[in-house]
Amino acid sequence: MTNCILDMPSYTYAVKAQRLLRARGYPCTIKRREKSSGSSCGFSLAVSRDCSKAAEVLDMYGIPYSIRNGGVTEDDKL
Repeated sequence: MTNCILDMPSYTYAVKAQRLLRARGYPCTIKRREKSSGSSCGFSLAVSRDCSKAAEVLDMYGIPYSIRNGGVTEDDKL
């Protein structure tokens, strides 16, 4: 079950965040977003554990992100 969605500024940052979090035991998946979603980048990271701790890890390593409230929405596509 996904606990949060992190919108990423680029695909490169999404991959870096995914590798960093997976190495620390956070199951996560990169999701492709629809262009109509209004997001600047088309990629998000679905995190399946405590979002605040995952965000702390990303902050510690300087990975930019924004947390989307409400979790997974219908415009999230793999």
